[in-house]
Amino acid sequence: MFEKPTIRRTLRIACATAKAIAGCAVPAAYVTEDDHLVRYSGKTSRRLDLLVEARAGIDGVLENDAVWRYALFFRGNGKVKGAFALQTEAEPSREEMFLLHALAEPTGAALATAELIDRERRQAKDLRQLGEAQAGSNRSMAATIVRLNAHQQIRDSIVAAAGTSNAETQIVTALSAITKRSVVLQDSLGNERAFIEVDDSSAPAALPETGWQSTPIRSGGEALGVIGIYDPDDDRSDDDRFAVEFAGAMIAVELAHHRRVAEVEIRLGRDLADELVTGGDVVDALARAESLHFDLSGFQRVVIVSWELPTPNGVDISEAMRHELAELRVPALISRRSDTVLAVVNDSRDFSSLYERLSSTVLSTLGTVGVGGRSTVDDLPRSFAEASRALQIRIESRRPYGLSNIDDLGLLRILDTSDDGLELDRYLDEWLGALVDHDRDHHSDLVHTLTVYLDSGGNYDRTANSLIIGRSTLRYRLSRIREVSGRDLADPDSRLNLHIAVRVRAALRDSLR
Repeated sequence: MFEKPTIRRTLRIACATAKAIAGCAVPAAYVTEDDHLVRYSGKTSRRLDLLVEARAGIDGVLENDAVWRYALFFRGNGKVKGAFALQTEAEPSREEMFLLHALAEPTGAALATAELIDRERRQAKDLRQLGEAQAGSNRSMAATIVRLNAHQQIRDSIVAAAGTSNAETQIVTALSAITKRSVVLQDSLGNERAFIEVDDSSAPAALPETGWQSTPIRSGGEALGVIGIYDPDDDRSDDDRFAVEFAGAMIAVELAHHRRVAEVEIRLGRDLADELVTGGDVVDALARAESLHFDLSGFQRVVIVSWELPTPNGVDISEAMRHELAELRVPALISRRSDTVLAVVNDSRDFSSLYERLSSTVLSTLGTVGVGGRSTVDDLPRSFAEASRALQIRIESRRPYGLSNIDDLGLLRILDTSDDGLELDRYLDEWLGALVDHDRDHHSDLVHTLTVYLDSGGNYDRTANSLIIGRSTLRYRLSRIREVSGRDLADPDSRLNLHIAVRVRAALRDSLR
């Protein structure tokens, strides 16, 4: 399509490709003139023209009775450039529909290119006609021819770069060589995809930035990324501007293709994650994970995220999670649920900073992350249950926002913290309330002494050494503990309940409350 871009050749190639993909006939082809679709080829049919016009630029079925008819629109530079009315006896498969929609991207870009070339050729023709009447216009006509030749060379250079395996980087490299300036390509999230440096100008963190002129890259009205060129004096030539525009059209095709592939992989990853945490077929899961380049042979964990919706900056929490896990180099399968986001993550990396990173990305700290235990692929339902438990414990605590890892919850993993922990508070007050009040009123340390004593198994020497006090001082403190609490430390039940109480109090104080 881009070797010799014309409307006729582009539509002929697209028509042959549609037939090769799904056996589709093209009873009518349309191109845009003055922002309106006009029939370009096919037998006249006012009814079919009206059906296509009624779609208003949105792909969709025209009729599905005796035959299946479908309107496929081609867009370039954010506008409808043409359309096909496709026809087959039976509706194409999902894979064939995917390829037909993928065909629309380069077709629209080629039509836009052909339109640009036709417009330039018309301009050149007008200049030549004017030159016949006015001898003085010869110099202008010569300049135009030079410009057209320069543009053709620019197109040839960029098209050649687009045909390589690493097209995005090569197009940016070609654009930098043409403009002799630093050029950067960023995706819609501001991530750098390619950067060519000239004269020690460092890559911008995010466009727009001082000194950098940015040009959005769009496909079908959707922002796919941005090209930035370092031009602090804003003195780019017309050729430079043309090169940026043409490079953007070519990169739009590449990014749109990558976007469609990524969408398919995300959908497959979401379905696989849901099946893994509900106990799906492990053998089938291993094969599907391999096709997504996700290794299920090692240990995994389940992570569940709950956040305020909508986020202050409108960033989808599942996309934010996908981005941050990628930045942490944590392989993940992510699924979006009604009020939470679930991820099956590889346990080879540390993601303890996930809450802080998500907070920074969505500009909100009103979120909770629950992390399940380490597990093999066939035990992921257990890790899912643990992640749900860790999330719920955090939400019901007095510090509901943050990250809770089931591995770090200790005794809280088996305790009920529902009803905002009121039952736990009553339990702690029953067994430790008198000691806590005494420590507060008398600036003593009886609770800590009791904790060390119980953790030492009731051994006087180890307890005294840990507290750095003498045995007589320890005996005095233990007698005070008995008097104040009214508990017999020699009684096994009392010792058990007191030990549980001090451990729970420490867990609540240090991790959640």
